[in-house]
Amino acid sequence: MKLVETPEFLIEANPMFENVRVFAGSIGLRRHPETAFSPQMSVWSSKRERKSPEKWFGERLTDNGGKIVERKTVTFAGMTGEMSKVKDRLQDWETKEKRDWYRLRALLVSADGSTWYHATAMVSAPELIEIEADFERLLGSIRLKLEGNAANEARAVGEAERAAVLERLMDNMERVSAIRIQQSQEERRIENAAAAKAPVASIEERFDEAVADAGLEDKRDALRLIVMPTVAMVECDAADGNVSGQSRIGGGPDLPADMDWPRNDNGFHLNYLAQINLADLPGQLEELPESGLISFFTGTDYTDWRVLYSSVDATLTPHTVSEDAMETAISASQMIIWDNDLKRFVPNGQAVDGLSVGVDEAGRMTFSRDGAPVRAFASEYEFSRSAQTLRFERSLSAPFGQRGPNNNPKAYADIGIEDPSEFSIAISERFKIGDGPQHQMFGITGVRELSAIQQMAAKHAAQHGWSDISAADGWFILVKLASGGEADFNFGDHGDYIFMVHRKDAARADFSRVYAFVESG
Repeated sequence: MKLVETPEFLIEANPMFENVRVFAGSIGLRRHPETAFSPQMSVWSSKRERKSPEKWFGERLTDNGGKIVERKTVTFAGMTGEMSKVKDRLQDWETKEKRDWYRLRALLVSADGSTWYHATAMVSAPELIEIEADFERLLGSIRLKLEGNAANEARAVGEAERAAVLERLMDNMERVSAIRIQQSQEERRIENAAAAKAPVASIEERFDEAVADAGLEDKRDALRLIVMPTVAMVECDAADGNVSGQSRIGGGPDLPADMDWPRNDNGFHLNYLAQINLADLPGQLEELPESGLISFFTGTDYTDWRVLYSSVDATLTPHTVSEDAMETAISASQMIIWDNDLKRFVPNGQAVDGLSVGVDEAGRMTFSRDGAPVRAFASEYEFSRSAQTLRFERSLSAPFGQRGPNNNPKAYADIGIEDPSEFSIAISERFKIGDGPQHQMFGITGVRELSAIQQMAAKHAAQHGWSDISAADGWFILVKLASGGEADFNFGDHGDYIFMVHRKDAARADFSRVYAFVESG
């Protein structure tokens, strides 16, 4: 036999257990080769529990499952306690082999009752007799080196060692997990970027594939008249902040020197969303200038928005969004209160996060920190994770519809299609580019008919007294910005932010009277 000891106790281990581990006051024994069915034993100590030894031991037996073959009172090494034998089944998950598996367990209580000594043995049926006999021999070989307070102190040291090792293991596991997640995200990003840059088939090829997917080849020509010309926009690469005037989503805007970053009536800066260089569009599908830059901004709760136009000959200045912009927006929101008389927010007299607030000549608030002006944004949510360049491709979009007179758009019903959902889904899938968010210009989007959202825009125009653009059929979708992707905006419940403009305004580059809304996912 070979002597194995901890600071608190020692045992005599059978040499048949080639693998001996002593860690944090416990001893582990295992036979070679180490397989799922290798016999093993463990011995360790603990402080006494509040429950009686008999009750605690019984609960462990029932918790672990299996059939209790034997439970008896024992005395080993001058300590009394209990010993049990439980029969179960164990499977080797690699080989799929199953065997009868026995768990032997002993609980011995020190003479003064302050310390409990635990021992377990696990063994398959063929080796049960040999291992059970050696387990009882091992229990009889236990010798206590420390008792009472000295044993408690030694055990506390062991528990501290165990906790430290476990903490290091957890830290290592978390680091490894974080690295793997980061690698997976990077691989996914590279795959998405490659897919977003991949060439696409022609409009007609993809349309024919969608028609075939829906099994509507006999309606092909009629369906071609229903779908609407659209421009697909997908994120490609991280935008270069040194290149101004490029089409991109996220980041900060490029504005002419004589154009300020737009603010709302309270003085908060509107959150920047995206900009589109009209020269990048693959043809003119709507009444828009052939060149120039249109930039999109939003305010609080999507109730305020702004679209700015910069001519092609304007000298653009890039603007950035500070890393603490979100925190600043949150702090600024805690420094204001609604004034019922003025019908606007005003300072509440509090200073948060080193911010100071003043009021300009127009009655709008201004914010500063250490005397330097600070942009306080209207929304604490609409901040991008990164700025992404945009790719433009000709596309098609189709009205969404489902079976039933109240769900099926008239265009489908007129050509005898009762349930157009498969076709509208097929169009969406066949004209999808890459795996990222599918932004778009023009066409139709969402579950509502185009006429329905045109009516919404016309109502908005009428409410503002814009009678010259109150005709519903003159409105079209200027841009749909989708949630997610590398820019990682989240509009509503992961929805789409849709901007509409009237053709009369668009033709003369006037985007001061747009209508916008969020359609939740």
